[in-house]
Amino acid sequence: MKNPAQYLLGLLLAAYSLLPSVCSAQTDSVVVTGRIRHLSARLYRESPTVLISRNNILQASRELVRPAPLNVDGTFRVSLPLIFPQEEMYFNYGRISTAFLASAGTLTIDLDADSLFSVAVPFRFGGVNAQVNQQFARYKAFEATYPNKPDGKKITTQVTNASDDAAYRLVSTAYQAPFRAFSAQEKPYPLLKRWVGYADRYNAAAFIYDKAAYENDELTKLLNDSLRPPNDQLLTAARASAMNRFANYATQRVTTEVNRTNGLTVRALALLLERYGKNLTAEERIRLSDYATTNSARASDLKFFDGLVKRSPDTLQRLVNYELMIQRSIRQFDSTAVDYLAAYWLANSLPGLTLNFAQLLYDYARPQVKNVTLAQSLDELYRLEVKDSTRIRAAIQTLRKAGLSANSLEISPGIFMTRNDMGNGSSLLDQVVNANRGKVIYLLMVSPSDEAGRQAALDAQRLRNTYSSRDFALIYLPVPDTDKSLWPEIATRYNLSGDHLLLTNTQLLDAVQRLRADDDMSAAIINRTGKIVKRNAPLPGAFDEVRKELDKNL
Repeated sequence: MKNPAQYLLGLLLAAYSLLPSVCSAQTDSVVVTGRIRHLSARLYRESPTVLISRNNILQASRELVRPAPLNVDGTFRVSLPLIFPQEEMYFNYGRISTAFLASAGTLTIDLDADSLFSVAVPFRFGGVNAQVNQQFARYKAFEATYPNKPDGKKITTQVTNASDDAAYRLVSTAYQAPFRAFSAQEKPYPLLKRWVGYADRYNAAAFIYDKAAYENDELTKLLNDSLRPPNDQLLTAARASAMNRFANYATQRVTTEVNRTNGLTVRALALLLERYGKNLTAEERIRLSDYATTNSARASDLKFFDGLVKRSPDTLQRLVNYELMIQRSIRQFDSTAVDYLAAYWLANSLPGLTLNFAQLLYDYARPQVKNVTLAQSLDELYRLEVKDSTRIRAAIQTLRKAGLSANSLEISPGIFMTRNDMGNGSSLLDQVVNANRGKVIYLLMVSPSDEAGRQAALDAQRLRNTYSSRDFALIYLPVPDTDKSLWPEIATRYNLSGDHLLLTNTQLLDAVQRLRADDDMSAAIINRTGKIVKRNAPLPGAFDEVRKELDKNL
């Protein structure tokens, strides 16, 4: 019989998330050059830059973009890192775009401004993978006119009540149809066949993972393995998307087991406390060492563990939750899948972490990612999140120097913080609103630990850039987090210009009563005289709807 105190997590901690960072290994790169011939002055003024973008397998929703300024003769040049031996990248110029396959070396893309919209394939490729990229461009032109492209709604209807294996065969057939038709009229190069074939396969896999997650269905190991081809050295958008969908599905399966079994071993918890516990005495360290050695504890020892956890609950929440997820995933998936999940969970926690937590959790978790390409992908995302660490830390230091009270304190250009931990929440809201009298105000309440909230905060900047600062003001009202530095760091990191009202939990209750918000993420519109004229207004993502409401009061 297992020791009744062997599994302690559920008794001690709630859940949260994780983090990553950087141990950079040398990566290859591709140099993309080209020319837009007959570039007119008007076209140059409209679009003076070519954009080259690529994927990251851990974050499908985010394209990593490198701008390449056009020279007066229409030439451009840009270098991009490669993590995988072959990566699908994207060329964008104005309304013209195409995907291409990059490998280490030099790749050229030429096009003629006079025929950008009059020919089916305006691109001429050279350098690495030239023939394959040219044939791919022809395939995309063919696909655009193919009458039987995959239809998501139709496929969903067809797979209703089908087994997972039957559904995968049906979906795969649907996604492969356009390329099969193209192959009947033009023999594809082997690399193109692998490129498009794997992309179709991953598109089908993404569909199946979404279906399984929606239906709370557990896929068989055989099917799960077939959805993620082993030793694939080619990165595409379809692959990144499918792997992210796999991670969502796996997280759901792992979380189900967590709720069922609730546990972290005594050894794991003792080692975490020994390494990250605060103000440990010599006697406490000896006890933790003994627990780690024996991997056992009595029920009466729970009070000891609980006391140590309470000294640094936020830190240990993240560490224990990460370790718990890894242990559960090991029981359900193979080592390759677990490696991906370890990197994915880390990468996708980054936006909701302070710099200090990011570094701490990285030090613990990053060494667990063994796959080189996954490690480099993780490092790439971490570098993007912490690249402005000096500026962020300076902003936080400015806020800390102000003490418990700050009135429209500019911690970074355009970012103004107001707080008074001893004040009344409703009065503080009035203070910020009154400072913007004469303007139409869009007030956005968001949770900094929520991805949708952070995205809404970014979307709101589009509103601020649309209106004159004489007529419009943007106020952010973040839901308090256990770490008071989180929102100021996020605001600085993403340059969220505007007024930021930092309230305590008690103060927020006062303000929310005024706003009558339906959810943690909500918006309100306040007219020029300071009156709330629209509660639960459209969120920033509904840009046109928000503008209509704002324009009524301008």
